[in-house]
Parts: sequence; structure tokens; C-alpha cells
Amino acid sequence: MRTWKGEQRQTLIYLNLIVKGFLIGIANIIPGLSGGTLALVLGIYERLIRALHNIGARTVQKLSALVTLKKEALSEARSELHRIDFEFLVMLGVGAVIAIVATSKLMSYLLNEQHDPTYGFFSGLILTSIIVPVKMLRRFGWRELIALLIAAALTVGLSAGMGEKNLEREKRKENLQAVRTSDSIPHGTADFDEHSFARLVYLFVCGAVAISAMILPGVSGSFILLLFGVYFDVLAAINDRNLMVLAIFAVGCGIGLLAFTRLLNYVLGHFYHLTISFLIGLMIGSLYGLWPFRNYEIVGGGRIDVAHIIPQANTNLLSTSAAFLLGCGLIMLFYRFEKRGSA
Repeated sequence: MRTWKGEQRQTLIYLNLIVKGFLIGIANIIPGLSGGTLALVLGIYERLIRALHNIGARTVQKLSALVTLKKEALSEARSELHRIDFEFLVMLGVGAVIAIVATSKLMSYLLNEQHDPTYGFFSGLILTSIIVPVKMLRRFGWRELIALLIAAALTVGLSAGMGEKNLEREKRKENLQAVRTSDSIPHGTADFDEHSFARLVYLFVCGAVAISAMILPGVSGSFILLLFGVYFDVLAAINDRNLMVLAIFAVGCGIGLLAFTRLLNYVLGHFYHLTISFLIGLMIGSLYGLWPFRNYEIVGGGRIDVAHIIPQANTNLLSTSAAFLLGCGLIMLFYRFEKRGSA
């Protein structure tokens, strides 16, 4: 009976971790909502950072020794998996993958068909999420202010011309596709732009940078993908099961996550307030890229945003404002749960 109760308790622990991973996965696919913030709210942030930081060369060495099939190697591998909290990471990962696969089509629909209210919701999420890193600051002087302003200017600068670049790229892709269907060039030539070495390297780098945001409270990895112009590409790869694109992106995510965990530990240990101020600046600047009301063009069946516009007083403004307030309220609710859990 005792063994059965122990197994039942372990199963409940696994289910709890999968649910938490599912929630973090949803946060990571929504531009504006930070997986790191949700990990804080769910009370697993420090454990997650510690587990990721423990993964390194020693882990590779111990696990690769399994090919010898020796009992000592098996024992050392088990000890190493326990040290890096492997079961914890796997259960979170399973939940996150389920969430991403299950909601990717929904996100594509909302961003294309309900654009303004969706971006209004995201803006509310990220604006209110600034509370989290602000509360982490214990001082704010002129150096912190400069770091914040540099980050905000950098984010605005990156997003300012992104619409035109995305529009140009999508039109070029559409033209290449039209040429291929006309059979005037060999099949496969039109796919060069999308699957070229440079494009795959770019996806790799975007994955490394975006996944790093998962462990930063208040910074959204999906927004970074939007900022770099690959968010819809990754969603399409998930929906279409494009294994090559997903594999390159996933490898970038894995390497970026492990490397950035160490970098984060270093900069937070040596430049804590400057780092947090820089993150706050990124969030403030990202609100420019999340402005819901845009001129746009439809290319290849998808919407490409171009210029910011002033909204008109109509039902769209009303629904977008309501979605914005809903996003603010959701983060405030998470924040209250976090405070209650840490009390």
C-alpha cells in the first residue's frame, strides 16, 4: 500500500509539473507574456535556473560514458541526471511542447484575423509585466537610467523598419513562388530564399536569442521573434511540421538557453541593477512594436503590418481597449498570486 501511495504521489507531482510547463509554454508563444514571469508566479523560477545552470560538460561526459555499458557508468549517469534535476526539466518540457503545438494555429488565426484586439491584449500584458523587474530593483541612478534608455532606443530602432523589411521579404517569396509554378525555372529554386544557409543560420540565432528571454522575468521570447520577423515562420513550421526548420530552431534554442543561463548568472552577479534596468528598457521599447493600429498589406494570404496609425473612435477601438485592460488584469492577477505564494 505504501508503494502504491508513493507512486500515486509521484504521478501527481509529474502532472503538476506538466501543467506548469503547459502554462509556461502558452506564455512563450504569446508575444508580450514572459515565460520567466510565469515561472516566478508558479514558484519554480529559481529551481529552473539552478537546473539549467547545472547542465554542462560534466553532463555530456557522464551520459556519453553510457556507450561503454558498464555498471559504474550507469550509476554515474543516474547521479548526474539527479544532479541536474532531469525529471523536473523533462516534465516541464513535455508540458511546454504540448502547449506550443496545441495553440500555434490559434495564435496564427488571432494575429491575422483579430489583429488589433490581440495586439491590444499583448500590450496590456507587457506593460503590466514591467512591475516584475521594477520590483527587483533596489536602486535606480543615472547609470541605470542610461542602460534603460539605450535598451528602449535599441528596441524601437529594431522594430521601426521591420514592417517594410517583412513586406519586402514576403513579396519576394510570393514572386519566387509564382515563378516556380510557371515552370520557367527548375523546381526548388524558389525555395532557396526560405531554406538557404543564411536563412537557417538566422533562424538558429533567433532561436538562441528568443529562448534566452524565457528565463528573464518580464521579457517575451515570442515578441523577440516578432521583432526579428520570424514569428509567423516558426508558427507555420509548427503547423506544417517542417522538421528541418524546427530542428535548426530547436538546436538554437537549446544552445542559447544553456549559454544564456550562465551569462545571466554572471551579469546579474556583477551588474545586477544595470541588467535589470536594461531589461526594463527592452520592455518599454517593445510597446512601440506592439502598437495595435497599423496600415497593412495582405501578401500570400497573410497580413504584413507597415506604418503606425492613430485609431478612429469605433467598435474596433473599443474592443482593442477592452483586450488591453484584460491583458493588464491578467498580469495583475498573476502578480497577486506570486505575492501570496511568497508570503
